[in-house]
Amino acid sequence: MKPRIISLTILLTFLKLTVSYGQDQIAWFHYFNKMNLSYKFSIDTDLGYRSDFEGMERWQIRSGLKYDIIENVSVRAGVMHVQGTQSASELRFYQDLMHKEDFSSFTFSLRVRFEEQYFPQLDQTNYRVRYNPMIKFSTSAGLISLGCEPFINLDSFQVTNNRWYFGITRYAFKNTLITLQYIKENSYSNTEIDRFNSPHMIRIKIDHSINPIRIRR
Repeated sequence: MKPRIISLTILLTFLKLTVSYGQDQIAWFHYFNKMNLSYKFSIDTDLGYRSDFEGMERWQIRSGLKYDIIENVSVRAGVMHVQGTQSASELRFYQDLMHKEDFSSFTFSLRVRFEEQYFPQLDQTNYRVRYNPMIKFSTSAGLISLGCEPFINLDSFQVTNNRWYFGITRYAFKNTLITLQYIKENSYSNTEIDRFNSPHMIRIKIDHSINPIRIRR
């Protein structure tokens, strides 16, 4: 219990110190499910909901097929639907390249995602790349994760968004992880210097793994 209290205190303190510099404070509830089809293939699905509790709401559902090329390199492809009170309905087709490397004291992971965003109401398509390096290391409070994620628009070759991540993860059950994460997102209008939005988000993230292969045994 004590490490969990420490984990929560760290994140809430960090949010309190930084929230005065942001325009929005958003809660993000996110559920991830991985269903293993074999030792190489899995279906990865996630459901997300965001709210600032002042009228802004955003829902998302995403699902894709993942293939492990080798032990620490994977690819994934799928589709996502986004709907919100302050954003246009969106279909998002994506492809991921993922790599993970374990070192003596930490784990480094990298996800490169190509996205094709289609907005049916606007009949508009946008292409972008998301580059997400992450470092994770174990502490007495839990697994600490630090990372960033710039969003690169391929039409203008500009960074339109950038996220900073700080999270603490602990096991809830053998196949379920819970992460309490602080996310600072910067959105840019024209350049990486000209910011027009800077929300702060607290995300509660649940990672749930289902392994029918083991169940059948």
